[in-house]
Amino acid sequence: MHRCFLRPALVAATVALLALPSGALAAKDLEVGIADENVLNGNTPGGADVTVEKWKASGVQDVRIFAKWDTLAPSPKVAKPPAGLDATDPASYDLTALDRRIDTVVEHGLKVTLVITGPGPYWGSSEPARSNGTWKPDPVKFGQFATAIAKHVGARVDRYIVWNEPNLAYWLQPQYSCNATVKTSTGLPSCAPVAPHLYRGLARAGYAAIHAADPVARVAVGATSSIGKRFVTGGNTTSQPLPFLRAMGCVNAKYRPIRTGECKNFKPVSGDALAYHPHSLKYSPGQADPDTGNARLADLPRLEKVIDRLTARKRLTSVGAKRLPLWLDEYGYQTNPPDPSEGYQSPSLAASYLQWAWSLAARNPRVKTLTQYEWFDEKGTGASNFNSWQSGLYTFDGKPKPLAAVFANPIFGWRTTKAANVWGQVRPGDTATTVRLQRGGKASSSFKDYKTVKTDKYGIFQVRVPRSTTQRYRFIYVDPTTQAEVTSAATALRKP
Repeated sequence: MHRCFLRPALVAATVALLALPSGALAAKDLEVGIADENVLNGNTPGGADVTVEKWKASGVQDVRIFAKWDTLAPSPKVAKPPAGLDATDPASYDLTALDRRIDTVVEHGLKVTLVITGPGPYWGSSEPARSNGTWKPDPVKFGQFATAIAKHVGARVDRYIVWNEPNLAYWLQPQYSCNATVKTSTGLPSCAPVAPHLYRGLARAGYAAIHAADPVARVAVGATSSIGKRFVTGGNTTSQPLPFLRAMGCVNAKYRPIRTGECKNFKPVSGDALAYHPHSLKYSPGQADPDTGNARLADLPRLEKVIDRLTARKRLTSVGAKRLPLWLDEYGYQTNPPDPSEGYQSPSLAASYLQWAWSLAARNPRVKTLTQYEWFDEKGTGASNFNSWQSGLYTFDGKPKPLAAVFANPIFGWRTTKAANVWGQVRPGDTATTVRLQRGGKASSSFKDYKTVKTDKYGIFQVRVPRSTTQRYRFIYVDPTTQAEVTSAATALRKP
C-alpha cells in the first residue's frame, strides 16, 4: 500500500448509506472474515489452534488463505519445469503446509476462502529467461496449477479467489508498457496498460480450471487494491483499480469497446463474485477518494457502477446473480503506535473506524464478506520494524489493542438532518439474541436501559433513536457461548 495522505472528502452515496432507516439491514448474510497467514504458520503468540478457536468465539466465520504458486511448485527458481511434470496432478506439488493451514481452520468449524495466486515459478512465466515469477505468467500453466489445487482441496474448500492484487507490481508485472522516447502532455513517458490484459487471461484460465475440478465451488475475480497512481511513471507503477477493471473489460473511459491490440480477440472474465480490498488507509470509512480512478470503502457505489456497466455491456460476466456480489477480503487500519508513520490512526480511533466500516458493509446488499486484516500486528523485518502491517487486534507480542475489545460486539451510531440510528452486532452472528440497548452520557454510571431489541439470526440489530448530540449508546447481552453478560463499547451519534 502507498503511504499518502489526501484531504478527506465525503460522497453523497456514503451519506445515503448512513441514512438508511431502522430495519434496513440489507446484507443480512454478511460474513465476518479474518486474514492472518502468520497465525496459521505458527508465527504468533499462543499457537495456531488457540488463536483459531478465539477467531471462532469472536464471530469469525471465514478465513482467507493463500495458495502461492511459487511456494508450492517444484523447482520454482529454474526456467524449465522438472522433466515429466504433470502440472495438473496435486502430487506434483508440496502441499503439506497448505494442508496444515486448511485443516486447522476446518477442524475448528470455520470456512476457507482460498486465494490461488502468483507469483509463479520462473518456468511458469511466458518469458522464463527473465527469472521473474511475476512477469507475464502463462495462463495455461497457471490453469494447470489451479486445477491441481482445486482437485486437492475441493472437499474442504468451497470458495476461491483468482490471483491477489493484480494491479500491484509485487504480484503481477509489467503493469504498463512504456515508451520513454514519447512523452505525454505532462512530460511523462507514454505508457499503455498491460496488467489488466495479463489478468484477463489468468482470471479466465483460473475460473475455468477451478470449476472443472470443483464444480460446486464459487470463484471470485478481481481482488485489486483500492488505490493506484493516476500518473504513470514507469512499467511498475501501481494501476488504479477502476481503470484496471475497464481495461480488463477492453472498454475506454466511456465504456466503448476496444477491439485492437490486446483486445482484438476479447473474451470476458467470468466470476461468481468480485473480490476487492477497499482499504481506506489514512481516510475514515466515510471519506471518499477525490481521485475517481480509486475506490476505498466509501467509494463502493463508484466500484459497483463500474462493474455493473461492464456486466451490462457483456465485458464482464456475472455467474449466478444479476449483479456481482462483493467479497471484501481485506480491510484494516494500521495504527500509531506501534507504527509512527504520519497519518496512521491511534489504536482507539482505528477501533472506532472499523466499527463504522462493519456497519457500512452490513448495510450494503452487495457485500457478502468483510475480512479483517489482520489478527496480530506483523513484527516487521529488515532495517525497519514497521515495513509490514500493524493493523491487528493485538500487537505482535500479543498485547490487546482497543479493537480486541470491540471485535465481537461492534456498535456504531449516526445522525442525519432527519433521523438517527444505532447499529450493532452480537458475534458469533449465528443466532438471534436479545440485547438491552442503553443510553447515557460520558460517565458509565449514567447509562440506563433504553430499549430491549432482538437481533436477526445473524446477530444484527438497528434501532432508530433521537437525534441527540450528547447521548451515547451501548448494548448489553448474554454471550450465547459462555453465558456471561457482555457490555459493548459506547458510541456517540456521528454526523456524516
